[in-house]
Amino acid sequence: MARRVAVGLAGMIVAAAALLPAGQGRAQHGAPAEGVKPDLKAIADCLAAGREIVMTPQPDCVDRQAGDETAEKAGMPLGERDWVRACSNGGDPRRLPRDTVKRLAREADIAPSGIRIVGALFCDGIDLAGVDLPYSLVLDRSVVMGVVDARNLRLKGDFSIEYAVLFGTLRLNRARIEGSVYLGAGFIRRLRAYDTHVTGSWQQKTAIVFLDAHLVRLAVSGDVDLTRSAFSRLWIQSSRIGGTLRLDETEARCAYHVNASTIGYLTANQAGFGKVVTIGAGPDATRYPWWRHAVEGRPATYTQTLFRSAAIAAVAEAERRRIVRPELPAEENALLRGCREEAETLPDGSTRPVGIEGVAGSRYLEFYVFDTTVQAALCLTAFNWGSPRDGEAPDPHHPVTILALNGSKVDGNLILDLWDDESTLQTVRPGHPAFARVAAQHKFEAVGLSAAAAIYDFGDQHRPYITFLDGLRFGRVHKATPACGTDYGTKLASQVELPSVGDVLRWLDKNQAPSSQPFLTFVEAFEKAGADADELRIQRRTVDLCDRVVRWVPWAARLCPGAHGEAAAAAPPAANGAPVQASFGAAVSAVGDLIGTAFSVMLWALADHGLRPGKVVWWLAGVMLLFWLLFRLGLGIVCFAPAEGRPGARLWPVGPLFLFDRLIPLYKICDEHYAIARYYRAAAPDADAGPDPPDGDAREATLRGRRILVRPVDQATAERADRLLVALRIVGVVLTIFLLAALNSLTR
Repeated sequence: MARRVAVGLAGMIVAAAALLPAGQGRAQHGAPAEGVKPDLKAIADCLAAGREIVMTPQPDCVDRQAGDETAEKAGMPLGERDWVRACSNGGDPRRLPRDTVKRLAREADIAPSGIRIVGALFCDGIDLAGVDLPYSLVLDRSVVMGVVDARNLRLKGDFSIEYAVLFGTLRLNRARIEGSVYLGAGFIRRLRAYDTHVTGSWQQKTAIVFLDAHLVRLAVSGDVDLTRSAFSRLWIQSSRIGGTLRLDETEARCAYHVNASTIGYLTANQAGFGKVVTIGAGPDATRYPWWRHAVEGRPATYTQTLFRSAAIAAVAEAERRRIVRPELPAEENALLRGCREEAETLPDGSTRPVGIEGVAGSRYLEFYVFDTTVQAALCLTAFNWGSPRDGEAPDPHHPVTILALNGSKVDGNLILDLWDDESTLQTVRPGHPAFARVAAQHKFEAVGLSAAAAIYDFGDQHRPYITFLDGLRFGRVHKATPACGTDYGTKLASQVELPSVGDVLRWLDKNQAPSSQPFLTFVEAFEKAGADADELRIQRRTVDLCDRVVRWVPWAARLCPGAHGEAAAAAPPAANGAPVQASFGAAVSAVGDLIGTAFSVMLWALADHGLRPGKVVWWLAGVMLLFWLLFRLGLGIVCFAPAEGRPGARLWPVGPLFLFDRLIPLYKICDEHYAIARYYRAAAPDADAGPDPPDGDAREATLRGRRILVRPVDQATAERADRLLVALRIVGVVLTIFLLAALNSLTR
């Protein structure tokens, strides 16, 4: 009782101090001396009773959670068109001083429900630095014209500034909040949260961070929910999120950066970028990224309502004018305008530098998840690539959009769907004259990415994008249509199955990285599933071989699969591939590399890099057919007579058995095949009946069950036949060598 009396006396003193002449204090934003001062005692009494104070249209003490409806009906905070003028009005009853929370915490006996102020106007910001409260702090539907300084804030409850408009920066540095943080459905010019620990969750749905949101070394035990929010840049650096990081339906004007963090679960459905506005044409045109989904579309979201309100629309228009100003130096034209903060535009139109907090510019729209561990699953579906107006193909100077998951690890499922079915680039398909150029403007990177399982639909080969894949590690690979969403988390819209080899090869054909390692990843995944992965092994070795061949024969790049040959041709030649060598040793090495490359090309042609030794059989059959045609049609030889004195005086046909025996003499099936006395051709009845019959007596031979007349060939023809048999033997030796090499490679 004594404490309440003391608090009441303190409140009376404070109220009396508020009635002192204004000349003894500094007016805020030019507020006149006769302005109405807040009755902090009435506020303290209301909060002591476990109720909440609503400041609009007049200060009133209402039941908990009733003030939000009252403030909304009064148009707080989006009903005012000019908050600078409102702050200049000394008679505005909504105004509170920046140290209101500190004074209430110090001088009032607050109920366990905490400090709950709804619909207040803070014209000089809010000072929460060093505040230590054993309860919650709620400042919903507030308007703050300055900085919300919450350095070293300590709360044993929730921290809520929902449905609020913060024209300055919200700083949560080294804060400790044992409840949850609520920043949803609000507008924040710039968000800085460094070294902050939140025991509950971070709820910031359907909100706008107009410039950049920095969540650095943030520790949240629960979820970080940013669903349907808009940013210029989102940075999550070295943070730990125990629950789910929800980026569903979010939109960044410039960049997402999730770096070196640990996240329980990450879902990003329909996340990405908006439109690229072009003023003018050609390389000298002014281009800048802007929001699309956050400001357009039906049904309208609350984010669109925020952007359409008069005060926030004025801020957005001021930023547009700053971005497109013609006096920007020429060297900045290569960077995305508006994505490098050099100055901050204030609500009154003036600017001020942001110093070391400025973000370096980039040439790209960036969605980066780097060196991050996701413990359960990463689900990224229906990604929104930056694009021009609907139905238009990007011009050659359109900025590149990069979606990169480099160096990240997913302990569970990696679920990807890189394109929205309603993408504005539906008309740019293979065969379109601009397909290759537009594809180069949409890049998916996965370097050093690992996951227990990868789930992908493999049905977007017709989409205009390229990949840069290297260092992949997937335990399993599945084909399915994923569906991640804000309401139901992750599910699969189709049955999970192993992708076909064709699906994988077509997808890997988009890879611009000079690496065959991704093939090995899919080979291992196929083997674990008990499927045949020989085709992938062959393609991998073909890619490696192309890299070697192109160093010697650059024009061969066009024969290489996909983009690998182009990448190899564009790469600088290796030292052992240079035409002129600096030393004898280097020359010897180059010759060795050339011979080895030639051998590898032959092994690829004959036995698919040794992985299909049975393919040599078809080469054997082809060689035998070729030499049979040369003997039969070229030389006219159909049979031969063995050497004198050998048993069996019959004529032997020049057929498959003879050619096979001479092709591979190791087996020596018949001795007669190696003791040829004379070759015979089919007798020509008309020629034989002429005035000058050919030399040699006609003999009768049986070929394929048919008896025909044959005559011996002349000496020149016999010599040509002997040379053909020598060539056949050489070919046989070569095929034998490659067959043994193929068998050795297969065994290894």
